[in-house]
This record gives sequence, C-alpha cells and structure tokens, in this order.
Amino acid sequence: MKRVLVTGGSGRLGREVIKALSKGNYEILSLDVTAAENNDVQFMHVDLTDRTAVCDALAGADGVIHLGAVPGPLAQPEADTFRTNVVSTWNVAEAAAIHGLKRIVFASSVFVLGWHEDATAFQPEYVPVDETHPLTPLEAYGLSKVVGEETMSAFSRRTGIPVVSLRIMNVIQTDGYNALPWPTPTLDSLVQYTHWPYVDVRDAAKACCQALEASTAGHEAMYIAAEDIRFDTNTASLIQKFLPKTEIRHPLPGRASVISIEKARKLIGFSPEFSWQH
Repeated sequence: MKRVLVTGGSGRLGREVIKALSKGNYEILSLDVTAAENNDVQFMHVDLTDRTAVCDALAGADGVIHLGAVPGPLAQPEADTFRTNVVSTWNVAEAAAIHGLKRIVFASSVFVLGWHEDATAFQPEYVPVDETHPLTPLEAYGLSKVVGEETMSAFSRRTGIPVVSLRIMNVIQTDGYNALPWPTPTLDSLVQYTHWPYVDVRDAAKACCQALEASTAGHEAMYIAAEDIRFDTNTASLIQKFLPKTEIRHPLPGRASVISIEKARKLIGFSPEFSWQH
C-alpha cells in the first residue's frame, strides 16, 4: 500500500487521519472542497458528488479512506444530506472498482443504530451493542450511512476489493475534554442513547489506518468506540433507569461503554488509548 487517498481530508477527523498516515511510508492525497492550512500533503479540490472528478482523482491510488460526507443529521436539510452522502459513496466505490484499488475504508457512524431529536425514539434491544444488533435509522444521515455500507458491500462482492466500514462514535477532539464528563441524565434531561458513547479523534484515526492495513476479506462493518461512556455514572444503573426494557447481555462494570468493540479488536487490532478518565 503506497498511494492512499483521504476524502474529506480537510475535516477534523481527516486531518488527524492524514497526520497518522504521515508517520508511515505513504504517498497521501487529500480530497476535499476546501484545503486545510495544516495539511502538509498533496491536495486536490474535488466535489465527491461529481462522478468524473472522483474517478479521475482515484486513478493510480492503492487505497482510499472515505471520510467525506455531510457530517451529521442537522448540518443540512435531510434531502441534501441523503443525496450528498449516498452519491459520494457510490462515486468513490465505483471509481475504486474501475481503477482496481486494493482496499477501501469507509467512515460509517453510530447513527446507523437510530438517532432522533426525541431521546425516547430509539432504545437498543440489548447492550453492549455489537454488529448483530439491528440497524434502525430514523433520519437521513443515519440512513445514508446504512446505504453507504450496503453500497460498499455490493462493490466488494462484485469486485473482490476488501472494504472495512467503521461505525465511528461521536468524535471528541483533543481540546474537547473540558466538556467531559457530561452531566448525568435525568428524567427531565434525557440523552439519546447514541450520544452515550464517544471516541477520541486520535483513536478514530488510528482505527482508519489499522483498517487500511488489515488482512480482512470482503466487507466488514465494525464499531469504533472508547471503552467508557461520557458520564461519570455507573453504566448499568443508567441502563436500568432509562432503558428498562434493554437486556444487559454482558457485565458493564463501572462506566463501561454501551458499545462492543470486540470485532474491531479482533479483525484490525483496534484498542482505544484515550479516555476522559485519564
């Protein structure tokens, strides 16, 4: 793996991924609609919804880490979010197939589980949630990521290109720890389940690099999370109080995460290093 492209390379996670890749022997190209001032790598202005531009950009690449997307459910109107994310992912997958890339890493999201402004709209069937849990998106962003995963899976079946979809938690920047821990939820101030977990941006970037170099075959989707929650409260007690119908399948000692990262640990060697607790 020599020439690696990072879509959304000017974004907060993209910059950290490029920083991590720069420690290896890679030729890196950042694709985005705006250049990042602190990215000391080759940059190409590319609108990911432009099929021809994406296909031209991926020529000669060995691998691509596809981060470029509308970044959340409230960033743009839902129709725009869905169209942009779905079309962009299709274009990247198609270009990778045309040029015979060796591997694709796709940034999916915890929101595939089901996020809604109403904190009671989604409750998991069991915890810790793993990759066998149903995906039940409730809005355009989460749905676009489910469609993105299915798109990547289809192209992998068709071409044999290995793809890893990383269901990344809410990303905490290195300067964001002053906001943690969050206040413990109450019945008057509920917090959406999908906001309980988080991951440090450096750990998320590391996971992208590990997925790029992994030896997986076909399409694999996996969760990427810290090993604790955002609250300074016992996790099991939060589940019992706010999610009484949710089955606790495995012990959740202390502030243990409500997301299982065992698949990522096994397949790509992911082990988070950072936490608000230290």
